[in-house]
Amino acid sequence: MATKPSSGLAAVMQSAGGRILFVLINAGTGIITARALHPAGRGELAALGVWPNFLGSLMTFGLPSSLIFWSRAEPQNKTNLLWASLPLTILLGALAMLTGMIGIPFWLSQYSPHIVQIARLFMFNAFIVLLIANARAACEAENDFFASSLALCMSPLLAFVGLIALQLTHILTPVSAACAYIVSGIPSCIFLLFRLRHNFRNPPVHIIDAAGKLLNYGARSYGVDICGTLSLYADQAIVVHLLNPDAMGTYVVALSLSRTLNVIHQAVASVLFPKAVSLQPKELIAMTGRAIRISTLLTAICGVAVAALGPILLSLLYGREYRGATAILNILIAEVILTGATLVLTRAYMALGRPGLVTILQSSGLILSLPLLLLLVPRWGVLGASFALLTAALVRLILALCSFRFVLGLPAPGLTPRMDELQAFGGRLRNNLLAALRRRAAQTAGV
Repeated sequence: MATKPSSGLAAVMQSAGGRILFVLINAGTGIITARALHPAGRGELAALGVWPNFLGSLMTFGLPSSLIFWSRAEPQNKTNLLWASLPLTILLGALAMLTGMIGIPFWLSQYSPHIVQIARLFMFNAFIVLLIANARAACEAENDFFASSLALCMSPLLAFVGLIALQLTHILTPVSAACAYIVSGIPSCIFLLFRLRHNFRNPPVHIIDAAGKLLNYGARSYGVDICGTLSLYADQAIVVHLLNPDAMGTYVVALSLSRTLNVIHQAVASVLFPKAVSLQPKELIAMTGRAIRISTLLTAICGVAVAALGPILLSLLYGREYRGATAILNILIAEVILTGATLVLTRAYMALGRPGLVTILQSSGLILSLPLLLLLVPRWGVLGASFALLTAALVRLILALCSFRFVLGLPAPGLTPRMDELQAFGGRLRNNLLAALRRRAAQTAGV
């Protein structure tokens, strides 16, 4: 089944639409769990969920990026690449599960033995996380952003339904809530594999060669995945180890609300990478510049609105117990804007076949953030964790900009929005919306 290619803005709109729906559904699940479980129970739920997601994302070995790169660079070899990715996914998933089952008792030492034992059993979810990541990357390599976005939303939607059912039957606990999250990922795996089924109809011919290519690029881009995963989960892993469940619950709520602002940057980055592969450097810099300027401006506008309404949103959505997270939320909003801008910038390096440079850039932030987390969290609690993340995000953005000139010898994309770009963006957005409305009207009329 061939997928019709999407234009840049249309693909971004598809991806952004899916991510907005993903954020809204996650907000709903966050509200249910925060209100029903209270800070301590919400902290236990985070402890149960953080390690499968953390280790599943950590053990990718760069396969998602490698699948996108090679599927775009050698589309005729796509079948071999996907066949080769399956045994690699199984092996990496098993490694993630084993690592978690061994390490969790040491890291969750201040939680009850029951929570520790359940957390070890839930490491099965690491395999699901890894399979979804690789399958979504394979869909995005085919410009099938609809399937990728639908799979992204499917898991939290099913989890949302499960949580409502648990709440209505009065059996919503941290453990039952974690079960709902895990089970909800299985239909997404099935859907994505079904979507990619046309690539598996023919047997592989050069599977060893394809596996070698995946591992070669994956090894060079793996550092990007490691740094990205550590950026997302290292703070939670340290907070869950150093602080009590109450503090963990408050921190997770503020983090979740701030992460709603990731939508625009992530949507742009997911489309930019596959479309920028094989472009000439001048064209790539121009495309990246437009993407980062418009996406960062839109994200900043949304961030100011969320910060202004922060106290109201925290109390209204999650409960008055979480109102004290306002200061943490404001810091994390600034961090999200800077991190998103860096994410878009680094897609240019990935498209140029320089994933190792992205690894160095991301590592620089981690080298700074991890010691800061260990230093500031015991002293200032979750506020210290927020400052550590903000500092690391600023350093990564500065280095990402400087590397264009000093490493690649290319001009760095400017960050100041230009009026002509905003007008052109507005025109394209209006045209895409009108086209979508015309298609819907035609379908309704039976044309």
